[in-house]
Amino acid sequence: MTTFFKGYQGYRTYKKLPKSFKKIVFYSESFQDWHHLKPLLNTLLNQEIDTTYVASDEKDPGLLKQSPNYKSIFIGKGFFRILFFQYLKAKLFILTMMDLNNFELKRSMHSVHYVYIFHSLTSTHMVDTEESFDHYDTILCAGPHQKKEIELREQNKDLNAKNLVSYGYPRLERLIEMNAKPVTHNKVILLAPTWGEQSIINLIGMEICSIIIDHGYSLILRPHHETLKRSPELINEIENQYSHTEKFRLVTEMGDSQSLLQSDLLVCDWSGTAIEYSLGLEKPVIFIDIPPRVRNPNWEEIKSEPLEMSIREKVGRIISPSELEELPSTIDELLNDDQLFSDQIESLREEFVYNLSHSESVGLEEIKKLLKTLKN
Repeated sequence: MTTFFKGYQGYRTYKKLPKSFKKIVFYSESFQDWHHLKPLLNTLLNQEIDTTYVASDEKDPGLLKQSPNYKSIFIGKGFFRILFFQYLKAKLFILTMMDLNNFELKRSMHSVHYVYIFHSLTSTHMVDTEESFDHYDTILCAGPHQKKEIELREQNKDLNAKNLVSYGYPRLERLIEMNAKPVTHNKVILLAPTWGEQSIINLIGMEICSIIIDHGYSLILRPHHETLKRSPELINEIENQYSHTEKFRLVTEMGDSQSLLQSDLLVCDWSGTAIEYSLGLEKPVIFIDIPPRVRNPNWEEIKSEPLEMSIREKVGRIISPSELEELPSTIDELLNDDQLFSDQIESLREEFVYNLSHSESVGLEEIKKLLKTLKN
Protein backbone atom coordinates (compact mmCIF):
# COMPACT_ATOMS: atom_id res chain seq x y z
CA MET A 1 0.00 0.00 0.00
CA THR A 2 1.40 3.41 -0.96
CA THR A 3 2.05 6.10 1.64
CA PHE A 4 -0.75 8.18 0.08
CA PHE A 5 -3.37 5.49 0.69
CA LYS A 6 -1.97 4.74 4.16
CA GLY A 7 -2.43 8.42 4.96
CA TYR A 8 -6.00 8.29 3.64
CA GLN A 9 -6.69 5.20 5.72
CA GLY A 10 -5.25 6.91 8.81
CA TYR A 11 -7.37 10.01 8.21
CA ARG A 12 -10.51 7.88 7.93
CA THR A 13 -9.56 5.84 10.99
CA TYR A 14 -9.20 8.96 13.12
CA LYS A 15 -12.57 10.33 12.05
CA LYS A 16 -14.23 7.09 13.16
CA LEU A 17 -12.59 6.97 16.61
CA PRO A 18 -14.84 7.00 19.68
CA LYS A 19 -15.10 10.44 21.27
CA SER A 20 -13.12 9.28 24.31
CA PHE A 21 -10.04 8.81 22.11
CA LYS A 22 -10.30 12.36 20.77
CA LYS A 23 -9.87 14.03 24.14
CA ILE A 24 -6.08 13.61 24.26
CA VAL A 25 -4.25 13.30 20.96
CA PHE A 26 -0.47 13.25 20.51
CA TYR A 27 1.15 14.09 17.17
CA SER A 28 4.65 12.94 16.17
CA GLU A 29 6.32 14.42 13.09
CA SER A 30 9.35 12.09 13.16
CA PHE A 31 10.34 8.88 14.94
CA GLN A 32 12.81 11.11 16.84
CA ASP A 33 9.82 12.71 18.62
CA TRP A 34 8.83 9.48 20.37
CA HIS A 35 11.36 9.65 23.20
CA HIS A 36 10.14 13.16 24.11
CA LEU A 37 6.42 12.37 23.95
CA LYS A 38 6.61 8.89 25.47
CA PRO A 39 7.07 9.84 29.16
CA LEU A 40 3.89 11.92 29.39
CA LEU A 41 1.98 9.51 27.16
CA ASN A 42 2.92 6.50 29.30
CA THR A 43 1.99 8.38 32.47
CA LEU A 44 -1.49 8.98 31.04
CA LEU A 45 -1.85 5.33 30.02
CA ASN A 46 -0.77 4.20 33.48
CA GLN A 47 -3.83 6.12 34.73
CA GLU A 48 -5.98 4.27 32.17
CA ILE A 49 -6.73 7.50 30.32
CA ASP A 50 -7.68 7.03 26.66
CA THR A 51 -4.97 8.43 24.41
CA THR A 52 -4.43 8.57 20.64
CA TYR A 53 -1.04 8.84 18.93
CA VAL A 54 -0.90 10.13 15.34
CA ALA A 55 2.44 9.76 13.54
CA SER A 56 3.87 10.90 10.22
CA ASP A 57 6.83 8.53 10.23
CA GLU A 58 6.30 4.84 9.50
CA LYS A 59 9.39 4.05 11.64
CA ASP A 60 7.86 5.70 14.71
CA PRO A 61 7.99 3.29 17.70
CA GLY A 62 4.71 4.75 18.92
CA LEU A 63 2.90 2.98 16.09
CA LEU A 64 3.92 -0.38 17.57
CA LYS A 65 2.85 0.28 21.15
CA GLN A 66 -0.03 -1.80 22.50
CA SER A 67 -2.37 -0.78 25.32
CA PRO A 68 -6.12 -1.11 26.02
CA ASN A 69 -6.45 2.68 26.30
CA TYR A 70 -4.27 3.49 23.30
CA LYS A 71 -4.83 4.00 19.59
CA SER A 72 -2.02 4.69 17.10
CA ILE A 73 -2.57 6.01 13.58
CA PHE A 74 -0.23 6.66 10.66
CA ILE A 75 -1.14 9.87 8.81
CA GLY A 76 1.92 10.39 6.57
CA LYS A 77 3.35 13.77 5.53
CA GLY A 78 1.25 14.68 2.53
CA PHE A 79 -2.24 15.87 1.69
CA PHE A 80 -4.07 13.96 4.41
CA ARG A 81 -1.83 15.33 7.14
CA ILE A 82 -2.78 18.86 6.02
CA LEU A 83 -6.47 17.88 6.10
CA PHE A 84 -6.03 16.21 9.48
CA PHE A 85 -4.58 19.39 10.99
CA GLN A 86 -7.07 21.74 9.34
CA TYR A 87 -10.20 19.83 10.37
CA LEU A 88 -8.93 18.26 13.59
CA LYS A 89 -11.49 17.61 16.30
CA ALA A 90 -9.79 17.02 19.64
CA LYS A 91 -9.81 18.47 23.10
CA LEU A 92 -6.02 18.47 23.67
CA PHE A 93 -3.47 18.16 20.89
CA ILE A 94 0.02 17.51 22.27
CA LEU A 95 3.13 17.80 20.10
CA THR A 96 6.80 18.71 20.03
CA MET A 97 6.69 20.17 16.51
CA MET A 98 7.64 23.85 16.32
CA ASP A 99 6.13 26.48 14.02
CA LEU A 100 2.52 25.44 14.28
CA ASN A 101 0.41 27.65 11.99
CA ASN A 102 3.51 29.24 10.39
CA PHE A 103 3.72 26.93 7.38
CA GLU A 104 1.41 24.31 5.88
CA LEU A 105 0.30 22.75 9.16
CA LYS A 106 -2.32 25.11 10.60
CA ARG A 107 -4.42 25.24 13.72
CA SER A 108 -7.74 23.50 13.31
CA MET A 109 -10.87 25.36 12.23
CA HIS A 110 -12.45 23.73 15.28
CA SER A 111 -11.77 24.55 18.92
CA VAL A 112 -8.62 22.61 19.89
CA HIS A 113 -6.20 23.33 22.74
CA TYR A 114 -2.59 22.94 21.57
CA VAL A 115 0.07 21.78 24.04
CA TYR A 116 3.77 22.02 23.18
CA ILE A 117 6.47 19.85 24.79
CA PHE A 118 10.10 20.92 24.43
CA HIS A 119 12.53 18.46 22.85
CA SER A 120 15.59 20.36 24.03
CA LEU A 121 16.85 22.36 27.01
CA THR A 122 18.16 25.12 24.73
CA SER A 123 16.75 28.63 24.80
CA THR A 124 13.80 29.60 22.64
CA HIS A 125 14.88 32.81 20.95
CA MET A 126 18.08 32.22 18.96
CA VAL A 127 18.26 28.75 17.37
CA ASP A 128 14.52 28.69 16.61
CA THR A 129 12.54 30.97 14.31
CA GLU A 130 11.08 34.07 15.89
CA GLU A 131 7.47 32.84 15.80
CA SER A 132 8.19 29.18 16.58
CA PHE A 133 6.09 29.06 19.75
CA ASP A 134 3.52 31.81 19.17
CA HIS A 135 0.54 29.64 18.23
CA TYR A 136 0.34 27.17 21.11
CA ASP A 137 -2.09 27.55 23.99
CA THR A 138 -0.08 25.71 26.65
CA ILE A 139 3.68 25.19 26.71
CA LEU A 140 5.26 22.65 29.04
CA CYS A 141 8.53 24.44 29.79
CA ALA A 142 11.62 22.41 30.59
CA GLY A 143 13.26 25.16 32.60
CA PRO A 144 12.77 28.74 33.88
CA HIS A 145 14.90 30.23 31.08
CA GLN A 146 12.38 29.08 28.48
CA LYS A 147 9.46 30.46 30.47
CA LYS A 148 11.21 33.80 30.93
CA GLU A 149 12.10 34.10 27.22
CA ILE A 150 8.56 33.36 26.04
CA GLU A 151 7.11 35.84 28.52
CA LEU A 152 9.56 38.51 27.30
CA ARG A 153 8.52 37.89 23.69
CA GLU A 154 4.85 38.13 24.64
CA GLN A 155 5.53 41.47 26.32
CA ASN A 156 7.69 42.81 23.48
CA LYS A 157 5.23 41.86 20.72
CA ASP A 158 2.01 42.38 22.69
CA LEU A 159 1.00 38.73 22.23
CA ASN A 160 -1.70 36.92 24.16
CA ALA A 161 -0.25 35.25 27.24
CA LYS A 162 0.07 31.48 26.95
CA ASN A 163 -0.36 28.96 29.72
CA LEU A 164 3.31 28.42 30.58
CA VAL A 165 3.70 25.37 32.80
CA SER A 166 6.76 24.69 34.96
CA TYR A 167 7.04 21.11 33.72
CA GLY A 168 10.58 19.75 33.42
CA TYR A 169 12.56 17.52 31.10
CA PRO A 170 11.96 13.78 31.52
CA ARG A 171 14.79 12.86 29.16
CA LEU A 172 17.31 14.44 31.53
CA GLU A 173 15.79 12.50 34.42
CA ARG A 174 16.28 9.24 32.50
CA LEU A 175 19.92 10.10 31.80
CA ILE A 176 20.55 10.86 35.49
CA GLU A 177 18.99 7.52 36.44
CA MET A 178 21.06 5.60 33.87
CA ASN A 179 24.31 7.45 34.50
CA ALA A 180 27.32 5.23 35.03
CA LYS A 181 30.95 5.72 34.13
CA PRO A 182 32.10 3.66 31.11
CA VAL A 183 34.03 0.56 32.17
CA THR A 184 36.30 0.33 29.12
CA HIS A 185 39.96 1.24 29.49
CA ASN A 186 40.02 2.87 26.07
CA LYS A 187 38.52 6.35 26.31
CA VAL A 188 35.60 7.05 23.99
CA ILE A 189 34.81 10.45 22.47
CA LEU A 190 31.33 11.32 21.24
CA LEU A 191 31.05 13.75 18.33
CA ALA A 192 27.44 15.04 18.21
CA PRO A 193 27.16 18.40 16.43
CA THR A 194 24.14 20.41 15.44
CA TRP A 195 23.06 20.51 11.78
CA GLY A 196 23.41 23.00 8.93
CA GLU A 197 25.98 24.21 6.45
CA GLN A 198 27.86 26.03 9.22
CA SER A 199 27.95 23.14 11.70
CA ILE A 200 31.29 21.55 12.52
CA ILE A 201 30.31 18.30 10.84
CA ASN A 202 29.87 20.16 7.54
CA LEU A 203 32.85 22.48 7.97
CA ILE A 204 35.58 20.39 9.61
CA GLY A 205 33.98 17.05 10.48
CA MET A 206 36.54 14.87 8.74
CA GLU A 207 39.45 16.76 10.33
CA ILE A 208 37.99 16.40 13.84
CA CYS A 209 37.40 12.67 13.33
CA SER A 210 41.00 12.23 12.15
CA ILE A 211 42.46 14.09 15.13
CA ILE A 212 40.46 12.07 17.67
CA ILE A 213 41.16 8.66 16.13
CA ASP A 214 44.82 9.41 15.38
CA HIS A 215 45.30 10.37 19.03
CA GLY A 216 44.26 6.85 20.03
CA TYR A 217 40.72 7.47 21.21
CA SER A 218 37.65 5.60 20.06
CA LEU A 219 35.06 7.77 18.34
CA ILE A 220 31.27 7.61 18.20
CA LEU A 221 29.80 9.89 15.56
CA ARG A 222 26.16 10.81 16.21
CA PRO A 223 25.05 13.27 13.52
CA HIS A 224 21.84 15.25 13.84
CA HIS A 225 18.93 13.62 11.99
CA GLU A 226 18.67 16.74 9.79
CA THR A 227 22.29 16.19 8.72
CA LEU A 228 21.46 12.61 7.79
CA LYS A 229 18.53 13.89 5.74
CA ARG A 230 20.22 16.89 4.11
CA SER A 231 23.87 15.78 3.77
CA PRO A 232 23.91 11.96 3.62
CA GLU A 233 26.91 11.97 1.27
CA LEU A 234 29.00 13.73 3.95
CA ILE A 235 28.22 11.10 6.57
CA ASN A 236 28.83 8.33 4.02
CA GLU A 237 32.25 9.79 3.26
CA ILE A 238 33.25 9.81 6.93
CA GLU A 239 31.85 6.31 7.48
CA ASN A 240 33.71 4.94 4.43
CA GLN A 241 36.93 6.54 5.66
CA TYR A 242 36.82 4.89 9.08
CA SER A 243 34.59 1.83 8.74
CA HIS A 244 37.71 -0.39 8.66
CA THR A 245 38.70 0.54 12.21
CA GLU A 246 37.10 -0.73 15.42
CA LYS A 247 37.70 2.69 16.92
CA PHE A 248 34.87 4.23 14.88
CA ARG A 249 31.11 3.80 15.27
CA LEU A 250 28.25 5.65 13.60
CA VAL A 251 24.96 6.16 15.47
CA THR A 252 22.01 7.44 13.45
CA GLU A 253 19.27 7.73 16.08
CA MET A 254 19.18 10.87 18.22
CA GLY A 255 17.01 9.11 20.76
CA ASP A 256 19.84 6.68 21.40
CA SER A 257 21.17 6.95 24.95
CA GLN A 258 23.87 4.28 24.77
CA SER A 259 26.24 6.54 22.84
CA LEU A 260 25.94 9.09 25.64
CA LEU A 261 26.46 6.50 28.36
CA GLN A 262 29.34 4.71 26.62
CA SER A 263 31.40 7.84 25.97
CA ASP A 264 33.67 9.80 28.28
CA LEU A 265 33.61 13.24 26.65
CA LEU A 266 31.51 15.10 24.09
CA VAL A 267 32.77 17.28 21.24
CA CYS A 268 30.15 19.53 19.67
CA ASP A 269 29.36 23.07 18.55
CA TRP A 270 25.93 24.45 19.48
CA SER A 271 24.05 21.19 19.87
CA GLY A 272 21.47 20.97 22.63
CA THR A 273 22.92 17.53 23.33
CA ALA A 274 25.74 19.27 25.20
CA ILE A 275 23.34 20.48 27.89
CA GLU A 276 21.79 17.02 28.34
CA TYR A 277 25.22 15.38 28.35
CA SER A 278 26.76 17.65 30.98
CA LEU A 279 23.75 18.08 33.27
CA GLY A 280 22.55 14.50 32.92
CA LEU A 281 25.81 12.56 32.97
CA GLU A 282 28.24 14.99 34.66
CA LYS A 283 30.73 14.50 31.82
CA PRO A 284 32.85 17.22 30.19
CA VAL A 285 32.18 18.90 26.84
CA ILE A 286 34.50 20.53 24.33
CA PHE A 287 32.83 23.22 22.23
CA ILE A 288 34.32 24.04 18.84
CA ASP A 289 33.74 27.77 18.66
CA ILE A 290 32.05 28.33 15.33
CA PRO A 291 29.46 31.14 15.04
CA PRO A 292 26.16 30.23 16.72
CA ARG A 293 23.34 28.81 14.65
CA VAL A 294 20.83 31.66 14.44
CA ARG A 295 17.37 31.22 12.92
CA ASN A 296 15.93 34.33 14.56
CA PRO A 297 17.80 37.44 13.35
CA ASN A 298 16.06 39.50 16.05
CA TRP A 299 17.06 37.28 18.94
CA GLU A 300 18.87 40.07 20.81
CA GLU A 301 15.53 41.85 21.32
CA ILE A 302 15.02 39.34 24.11
CA LYS A 303 17.36 40.69 26.75
CA SER A 304 18.44 37.29 27.99
CA GLU A 305 21.59 35.37 27.09
CA PRO A 306 20.67 32.00 25.54
CA LEU A 307 21.44 29.05 27.80
CA GLU A 308 23.48 27.35 25.07
CA MET A 309 25.82 30.37 25.23
CA SER A 310 26.00 30.99 28.97
CA ILE A 311 26.54 27.38 30.00
CA ARG A 312 29.54 26.53 27.83
CA GLU A 313 32.39 27.59 30.11
CA LYS A 314 30.57 26.12 33.13
CA VAL A 315 30.57 22.58 31.74
CA GLY A 316 33.61 22.39 29.49
CA ARG A 317 36.22 24.07 27.33
CA ILE A 318 35.93 26.18 24.17
CA ILE A 319 38.38 25.70 21.28
CA SER A 320 38.67 27.83 18.16
CA PRO A 321 38.38 25.89 14.87
CA SER A 322 41.68 27.50 13.89
CA GLU A 323 43.36 25.88 16.90
CA LEU A 324 42.27 22.26 16.50
CA GLU A 325 45.80 21.15 17.31
CA GLU A 326 44.83 21.88 20.94
CA LEU A 327 42.02 19.31 20.82
CA PRO A 328 44.06 16.25 21.96
CA SER A 329 45.67 18.02 24.92
CA THR A 330 42.32 19.50 25.98
CA ILE A 331 40.71 16.05 25.83
CA ASP A 332 43.55 14.66 27.95
CA GLU A 333 43.20 17.45 30.50
CA LEU A 334 39.46 17.03 30.92
CA LEU A 335 39.57 13.23 31.11
CA ASN A 336 42.34 13.32 33.71
CA ASP A 337 40.23 15.55 35.96
CA ASP A 338 36.67 14.33 35.61
CA GLN A 339 35.61 16.22 38.76
CA LEU A 340 36.54 19.57 37.20
CA PHE A 341 32.94 20.48 36.36
CA SER A 342 30.84 17.82 38.05
CA ASP A 343 30.95 19.62 41.42
CA GLN A 344 28.70 22.41 40.10
CA ILE A 345 26.38 20.26 37.99
CA GLU A 346 23.79 19.84 40.75
CA SER A 347 23.41 23.61 41.17
CA LEU A 348 23.12 24.05 37.40
CA ARG A 349 20.37 21.43 37.28
CA GLU A 350 18.44 23.22 40.00
CA GLU A 351 18.87 26.54 38.23
CA PHE A 352 17.84 25.49 34.72
CA VAL A 353 15.53 22.44 35.00
CA TYR A 354 12.11 22.21 36.60
CA ASN A 355 10.86 19.36 38.79
CA LEU A 356 13.76 16.93 38.55
CA SER A 357 12.58 13.39 39.32
CA HIS A 358 8.86 14.23 39.18
CA SER A 359 8.15 16.09 35.93
CA GLU A 360 5.86 13.32 34.68
CA SER A 361 3.48 13.67 37.64
CA VAL A 362 3.45 17.45 37.10
CA GLY A 363 2.56 16.88 33.44
CA LEU A 364 -0.18 14.43 34.36
CA GLU A 365 -1.83 16.87 36.75
CA GLU A 366 -1.65 19.67 34.17
CA ILE A 367 -3.34 17.52 31.52
CA LYS A 368 -6.07 16.52 34.00
CA LYS A 369 -6.60 20.18 34.89
CA LEU A 370 -6.89 21.18 31.23
CA LEU A 371 -9.41 18.40 30.56
CA LYS A 372 -11.58 19.71 33.40
CA THR A 373 -11.40 23.38 32.46
CA LEU A 374 -11.80 23.15 28.66
CA LYS A 375 -15.38 23.22 27.47
CA ASN A 376 -15.31 21.42 24.11
